[in-house]
Amino acid sequence: MFGFNYFRLDKERVEQHLGTFQRRIGLSEAVALIFSGTIGAGILGLPYAVAKVGSLIGIFYIIAIGALMIGFNLLVGEIAVRTKGDFHLVGMAGKYLGQAGKGLMTILVYLVSFGILVIYIIGEGESLSALFGGSPLAWGLFFWLIGSLLVVVGLRVIKVMDVILSLLLLSVIIFIITVSTPNIELINFSYHNWTYFLLPFGVILFAFSGSGSVLEAHSLIGGDRKLFRKAILIAGGIIMAIYLVFALVVLGVTGAETTEIATIGLGNKIGSTVFWLGNIFAALAMATSFITNSLLFRDSLRWDYRLPSWKASLLVCGVPFVLYLFGLRGFIMAIDLIGGVFFSTEMLLIILIYWQAKRKGDLPVGPYKLHHTWLLVALLILLLMVGGIYSVVKLF
Repeated sequence: MFGFNYFRLDKERVEQHLGTFQRRIGLSEAVALIFSGTIGAGILGLPYAVAKVGSLIGIFYIIAIGALMIGFNLLVGEIAVRTKGDFHLVGMAGKYLGQAGKGLMTILVYLVSFGILVIYIIGEGESLSALFGGSPLAWGLFFWLIGSLLVVVGLRVIKVMDVILSLLLLSVIIFIITVSTPNIELINFSYHNWTYFLLPFGVILFAFSGSGSVLEAHSLIGGDRKLFRKAILIAGGIIMAIYLVFALVVLGVTGAETTEIATIGLGNKIGSTVFWLGNIFAALAMATSFITNSLLFRDSLRWDYRLPSWKASLLVCGVPFVLYLFGLRGFIMAIDLIGGVFFSTEMLLIILIYWQAKRKGDLPVGPYKLHHTWLLVALLILLLMVGGIYSVVKLF
């Protein structure tokens, strides 16, 4: 009786999702969901990548890739708007590209998703080890256990946590930037190395990857398409600004001594307060992204392959554990591989899905309609092909 009355009185604020009614999220929650599904281990590797080529090239990369990724997420959003029902990337590939496209997307999504989760475990182990001592391997395994338990709890709890944790992340980043700025040495911005112009591609592209959370936001934001597009734009703008300021501040302080996980070197340079808060921030950022990405991956298995929740959770949590335990532990190398090779290929396939969705989509886009997308698509294809080829060649 209580459930019936609750639904009757609040039917305008709920959305059917995975066969059940859940509270419809608003603009701030959608922004938080996209934000927390994007910011994670990538922000910690950004300063290291920028330090290798210098501030000028780094600024260009963050602005260029950030703007293109906002455009790319808008394309992903239009696919979602045009498609009737809830699908993640694998299901959309099957709908618009057939079984061959679905098979290829499945391989790419699995490689990218498992790789991302392993990266979070690697980074979490190193950050917790820097904070409390002990083995990074032991701390990584400890984090994996806690994170896996939270994944089993499910989206309803994490969705509420997203807003709170996202605000905490922003607060810590602002504090670190504020405290670190007086320690900037301008000489650290004078170094540039054009020889390695393409070197940051994989790391920076990885840092902006969060398209799965765009689909999740669409499934929970309801039918307000203007609100959905606004959430993508706001989240993308916030993320790009944070990346730009954070990378430059860290580079200005640590220069050539910038570490793979930026907060470790930053804390060592400035002092214990930044060291502790910086590495707590690192741990928090990676923890939220690990949980969010695990849930997105699990939901993809549930929606697209109809796996029971416990089987999907076991697969999502078990494979990264095995990969980490048996030696996949290089932080920047793993980020570069996943971002530069596998995520680039996945994005190219999503662009193909977008064009098919424009031809075969179930629903009109209405006020969401995008204009001049051919230019955006052309720039994305050029970027992904050049950067992806470079990343493959670099492996050998």
